[in-house]
Amino acid sequence: MKITDMTIKDKAQVISLRSLEKRYTERLMDVGIYESCEVTLLNVLAMGRLYLLEVDDIEICIRFEDASLIEVKQ
Repeated sequence: MKITDMTIKDKAQVISLRSLEKRYTERLMDVGIYESCEVTLLNVLAMGRLYLLEVDDIEICIRFEDASLIEVKQ
């Protein structure tokens, strides 16, 4: 399952960031998104192009292209 498959208010655990570029993965890890962390989908913005996530009380917005590469499980 990918982040793009989640519905609003769903919580999921990140399984893999391997499909992303290494530099982008490092940036996500800097804000708290890493394998085994729990993320909550707060909203889908800009006609489905942006995904607003919450992780450890931090809100972060990522693009659809990147969200579709992050594997999660509920």
